[in-house]
Amino acid sequence: MNRLRTLPALVLLLLAGTAAADDAHGTFQFAKAKFQIVNAMAWQREGKDPKKPVTVVAGADFKIDQPAVIAALDPANALIAQIVKAERGNFVIITLAPADHCAIFAFLDTGKQIDLGDSFPAKTTSSTATHITGDCSTSKPEKTLFGDSYEFHLAYDLPITPMPKPSALPAGGGEPGQAFVALIGAIRANDWDATHNHLREEEVPKTAPKPSERKEYFEGLALNYPKMVTVTGGQIKGDQAHLQIAGTKYDGGKIKGDIAMKKVAGNWRVADMTLYGAD
Repeated sequence: MNRLRTLPALVLLLLAGTAAADDAHGTFQFAKAKFQIVNAMAWQREGKDPKKPVTVVAGADFKIDQPAVIAALDPANALIAQIVKAERGNFVIITLAPADHCAIFAFLDTGKQIDLGDSFPAKTTSSTATHITGDCSTSKPEKTLFGDSYEFHLAYDLPITPMPKPSALPAGGGEPGQAFVALIGAIRANDWDATHNHLREEEVPKTAPKPSERKEYFEGLALNYPKMVTVTGGQIKGDQAHLQIAGTKYDGGKIKGDIAMKKVAGNWRVADMTLYGAD
């Protein structure tokens, strides 16, 4: 699933009582949409100062698949994937910013992303490498620049879940990068055997195209994939990788892009792809 880049006008209400130990509570309201926080987790990511990690708290109205979040390159994308799979769900992410402030980001099952910035006051009762206790809230109802009112409060008392860091990939992209470059070559060559194990799963038909159908099938693929590609770098974490690429599209125009790869049954397969012009 491609990440949504546009952030619409926002209305947010997150009301919470005092959190019990290892818990978080809240009610999230966006315009007419409203959900109750039923599950939460906290982790730390690297900040501007590597010696001062940033604490992040996620609260959702569904049971979070924590192993999937831990394994993901991007925890927010992992939460979004859980919503897409279940065809329902909402979550909010609170990032504890410097100087006792917090940032609010949320995703609704309508597909809307919400970013209210990082200027909200946060009260931290206790913060260690293994536990976080506190709350993030507005002191009164506020409005966005578009005139939409919002108000929120979230209390949390949670263990810090260890989150392994991804490793940098070299130019060429290592094993996942090589797989993607090979896929592009296979598409140009109309090579079904070298293509179908690396495509996005939704692009693979249940049965191999007949010889008379393959030209049309590969022409369709060629419209959506680069014609020529160079992997300039990326990150890898377990069976997931993110590649940065540069190249040309089918009409010769220059492109850059971000490619999400996932290792499935021993093969690196495209999971998501975002391409944009670089002329």
